[in-house]
Parts: sequence; structure tokens; C-alpha cells
Amino acid sequence: GLHFTRPSVVNDRVLLRPNDPLNQTALLETQRKLYDLALFNEVNTAIQNPSGDETYKNVLLNLTEAKRWDINYGFGFEAQTGTPTSRYTANGKFGASPRVLFSISRINLRGTDQSITLRTNYGTLEQLVMLTYQDPNLFRRSSWNLALSGGYNNTADISTYQASIASASGRVSQRANKANSLIYSFSYRRVAVNPNTLQVSPALIPLLAQPTRVGGPGVTWIRDTRDVALDAHHGSFTSAEQFLADALFRSEANFNRLDISNATYYDFGRDHWVFARQTRYGQERAFGNGAEQVIPLPERLYAGGATSHRGFAINSAGPRDPQTGYPIGGAGVFVNTSELRAPAPELPYFGTNLSFVLFHDMGNVFETSSDIWQSLLRVRQPHSDTCRDVSTTYTAYNTRSTCDFNDSSHALGLGLRYYTPIGPVRADFSYNLNPPIYPVIYDYNSTSPTPDPHVGSAGHFNFYFSIGQSF
Repeated sequence: GLHFTRPSVVNDRVLLRPNDPLNQTALLETQRKLYDLALFNEVNTAIQNPSGDETYKNVLLNLTEAKRWDINYGFGFEAQTGTPTSRYTANGKFGASPRVLFSISRINLRGTDQSITLRTNYGTLEQLVMLTYQDPNLFRRSSWNLALSGGYNNTADISTYQASIASASGRVSQRANKANSLIYSFSYRRVAVNPNTLQVSPALIPLLAQPTRVGGPGVTWIRDTRDVALDAHHGSFTSAEQFLADALFRSEANFNRLDISNATYYDFGRDHWVFARQTRYGQERAFGNGAEQVIPLPERLYAGGATSHRGFAINSAGPRDPQTGYPIGGAGVFVNTSELRAPAPELPYFGTNLSFVLFHDMGNVFETSSDIWQSLLRVRQPHSDTCRDVSTTYTAYNTRSTCDFNDSSHALGLGLRYYTPIGPVRADFSYNLNPPIYPVIYDYNSTSPTPDPHVGSAGHFNFYFSIGQSF
């Protein structure tokens, strides 16, 4: 049944050889390995004259190749507070973000299990086009995977700016065992902020928003012992990413980024309650001389949103621009999320498809990673009087020390989960106990900004609607 596929691709996965003892388990494992290639719609094995008493048997392998072109398309949306709009506000607005997805793949390249995929994503928060080549059995070993990709991404998921990223990367994945994987990568990207959408002080624009080439190596470790990825009841998931951008690799910004997250899930009680917890720690350290020490705005650390700290609008936690009050990210982040997931009760009309979640989110984004540990137990914004004193002259606000955001923000919330064949549909309502305040001197919503000093504040209430669990 081979028309396009090379015989060597199949032979490498046939576990029976001439003169081997006839082994039904080996036949089943051969079937599984060939199905895993995703090259065949059917894989059938048969033994000629199975009830005969011949010393040697013929084993037949019949294959039906899958179509080499595959097209996928879909539509979706998410709704949340903090959605950026064409007329920005520092905290964004409540709104829905639709998206259309389309991808086309060509498998069985040159008669092998290699493939190439063009993936697009068009929506109000993101426009993406990405071309990816994959070799899932690098060095003819199933535990090694090669991926080469390049494309363009335009994002507007933060109220401060819209960013465009042209990128190219190579990635080699190694599956050490069932739970552990390592990813070795090297990437280049050119990050640029659209100056017409930038809502921060002109003094910061040349340093943080100029087009910058970022490149260097990265290593990621992943450990996954969850029972079900979309809705885990027990197990854990850990990821740790280390990325280095350095002039040695022709990068125009020099910094080191470490981002670690760990989630654990505990199933308890006769009715199977689930306690889930996720903690994220991230830090960035810049080095070099002059402009090399500046981390571009799109490369800074952010938090806030449906899968992060739900006490903030999307990507709005942490430091703010001292003149306009728009979020500008930081170089340190710590967020801890705890959820108590109740078993689904028997309800009229809903059956056992609807369940409830109580959650607590805490943490923040910090100007430097050294600010994290001294701020975790601080539940009030320090030196808030300096943020409220809008009568202070403009020059006083043109410093980063005017308003201090180094505290741990806490949010309590209630979530609803409606279970569908493709995973739970999620709605989360949160109340931030201590949202930050910030001064606003210039209103960048107008074409000619004029002083309009007032005190701004992040919202107490936030709402998110999406699909899948928050983590």
C-alpha cells in the first residue's frame, strides 16, 4: 500500500524480522508506531494461514496512505476586561476579541514523515502568519524532533502599544522520558512598536520602543505528569525557560530572561474535589553598554489576564508610565494562583455539565527582580501619597521613582465551568482587593496631548470568558 511513502520509513518501525519468533505483541506495537506517523489512515496486519502448523509464517502489512494535504479552519472569541480599543484607555475596556484561524499542511514530504505547515490567526488582539517545517524523528530517533519556523506577528494585547514581530527560529526537542522533555532553541526576531499607538512619555520612546533585533539561544525544560492536560485532577506541570540575547549573536539588546512556572493538582474527597495551584516566577537582567542595556517594551515581563493574575486587566499588572498611567511591564514577575474546583452537581437543564470554582490570585510585576521578595507580604501600595499628589509639577512626574508599584495585589473570585466535548467553557469573575493607583498628567487619547492631571486607578472588578481551565 505504499505509493508516496519511502519503504525505509515503514521498515524502521516494523518490530518483527525474518526468523524471529512470531509475536502478537510486536505486531500490535508495530501498528501503533505506524499510526503515530500520521501518514496512514489504516494499518492492518495479518498472518497467512494462522491455524496451519507450518514452521514459518508470512506476516502481511497492509497500509492505506492518508491525503498529503490537510486544511483546518475555525472561529472563536474571548471576552475580558482590559481589551484594548482603537481609542485606548490605560486599563482598556470590556470587550470581545474574535479570531479566525486557518492552516494548511503538507505531510509526507519526500516520502517521509516530515511536514510543512502554514498557520494564520486573524483577530482584534493578534494577527499571525507562521510557516513551520517539522521533522518529528530527527536522526531517525522518535525522541528527537526538529522544527524550523519563520513568520510575522502583530499583537495588540496591551493597552500601551501595538507591536509587530518578524521572527525566525530553530528548535530541537528531546523527549528524555515519558514525563520530561528538553527544548534547545535559537531565535532571531525584530521587534517594533507602532509609534501611532504608543501611549507613553516621549522621553521613553527612543529607549523602549525603537525597532530592535533580538537574538540568541534558549533552553526549556518541561515536566508533565498530569492525568488530562485540558482538565487535570492530579499530577503536576513544570516549565523552566532560559533565554539569552547577546551582541555575540548580533542582538541589539543584551539581556537574560528566566521564566519558571509550576502547577500541581490534588484530587480529594469522595466527590472528587480538586485543589489546583500555579506559581510563576520570572526575571530579566540587562547588561552591556548604552542602549544595549535597555530591554524593549515587547520583551519585558507582563502579567494579568485570563490565564495569569485575574485581578488585573490583560497585561496591565505592575509599573506604569509616570506621565500617562499606561502599563509598561517590568523585569520581575511573581504570580500565584490557587483554585478550589468543586465537583459538578446535578442541576436542571445542565445535568452534570456545570461546576463552580473559587480562586485567589496574588502577585504582581515589578520594576526589578530584586523587588519581588521584599514586596510579597506588602498588601498596600507603598508611598501612595506621591501618586495622589497631582498638584506636583510635571517635572516631578518625569521620574520613575514618583509612584511605587512594589506590592502584592490580591484578588478573590468565582468561576463557572461548563463542560463540552472540546473542554470546559470558562467564565471568571474577580474582585481586586488592592488595585494600584497612578498619576495621569498627559492624556494621549487626543491628537494634541494637554495637561489634565488626575489620579487613575486599576479596576476592582474583572471578567474573563474563554475555553479550557485557567491552567
